[in-house]
Amino acid sequence: MSIGVGNKAGSRKVIVSLLPYALLSASVVALYGKCAGFDFIPSWDDDAYVINNLLIRSFSLANLRGIFTGTFVADYAPVDLLSFSADYFFWGLNPAGYHVTNLVLHALNVILAFLVVRRIAKRGDVAFISALLFAIHPVNVENVAWVSERKTLVSVFFTFLALLSYLKFREREGGMANYALCAVFFVLAVLSKSSAVTLPLAMIAYEIFINGERKWKYSIPFFAISMLGALTVFAHLRSNNIETGPHALAMLLGTVYPTMLPVYWKYVLTIIWPMNLSGFYDAPYYHSFLDPVVLVSLIGWIMISGVIFWKCGNGVRFWYLWFWIWFLPVSNIIPIPVFYADRYMYMPAIGAFSIMAMFITGIFGGLSVRMQGMSMKKAFGYVAITVIVSFYAIIAFNRLDVWQNEVVFWEDTVSKSPNQFKPHVNLGYAYDMRGRYIEAESQYEAAQRIYPGDMGVLENLRMVRIKKMLKYGR
Repeated sequence: MSIGVGNKAGSRKVIVSLLPYALLSASVVALYGKCAGFDFIPSWDDDAYVINNLLIRSFSLANLRGIFTGTFVADYAPVDLLSFSADYFFWGLNPAGYHVTNLVLHALNVILAFLVVRRIAKRGDVAFISALLFAIHPVNVENVAWVSERKTLVSVFFTFLALLSYLKFREREGGMANYALCAVFFVLAVLSKSSAVTLPLAMIAYEIFINGERKWKYSIPFFAISMLGALTVFAHLRSNNIETGPHALAMLLGTVYPTMLPVYWKYVLTIIWPMNLSGFYDAPYYHSFLDPVVLVSLIGWIMISGVIFWKCGNGVRFWYLWFWIWFLPVSNIIPIPVFYADRYMYMPAIGAFSIMAMFITGIFGGLSVRMQGMSMKKAFGYVAITVIVSFYAIIAFNRLDVWQNEVVFWEDTVSKSPNQFKPHVNLGYAYDMRGRYIEAESQYEAAQRIYPGDMGVLENLRMVRIKKMLKYGR
């Protein structure tokens, strides 16, 4: 979307220049506004991060010390916890306030995405389409509607600010002050969520494919800051979320890495065709790189990467690398408990959206706010964008309803991942807390069939049967 309007009146210039920001903000509010009426999901980390978290109840020295010196829910993200402290100060335990904060953070990230892409692509229309897809795409519903996933929103907010500061510095705006700001924002991003640690790689990709000067020296100090991410690895190790010991390498090569190769394609499919989204996916395990599915997946990635770096321009190469750079921390190179989740696409997907925007504008010859003398080709371009955006927005709007409370959320998850242990347990808990003991018993029994020896489920099942007998006499 072109922002300049030639020699027209100054007031019209201001209106046109503000139009992209207004449209992007309005799209976020229109789509996510109903989240203000949603509840917490206690059985999916909201109890730990908010409801039962005494550290966020005040900004006392003791709480601040606990936030900055300890790990929390197998993670180290003190800035994220401070955002919850601010919410508690204003809202107490009213979930509406926490959801509104997530909405505002997503809206700010959409605006910042527009600014970042516009500076890198040097195209207002590409930046606007990319940011609009980022605003409304269903893959981002989990990040915005789930209170506990705040850490991604906060981390990406500071990451975008760091990138903007770096781009201004490299474009010789503001001198070393912007370079220093980039470092400050990067520290805040990593202390919000460790997945921000790959920023230096994004800087290098920018220097190689966009700036052309290849001055990698500016990224070197940021690798030192990235070491803060080791605190999260330590937190995962303490919580036994990362496999260690003599069987670790065998597990990586024999299960994790073969399983992830087809999963990478699932992410691409989710971006293009986001149907049957789930809060907890049932990913099939593969145990050999020679498995036909794994082998085809690997060959496919090699081929598409070869085509992009051989045939495509530097813009496409950069955004393709953007996807992989920001996906790297959650790609299971260092194994994490979850193989596949929508929330991992929040930052990487901008690379895919930017390539989609370049493809659309390339077909229809670019887009502009000027409607006079519009060609039929450009008119079809606007129609195509409207259809695509409407398609994604409708799916996202409907997907949001799943997050209104934990019963609806886990019912949807169990229906899509019936062979997973955790959804059955958590749905059983949700029913249990609401006095729906017969349904709770059924879910605990389903979980027991998946993992017969789990002592927690056996105890839950015993207790819910006692409650059922007291309530119904049987």
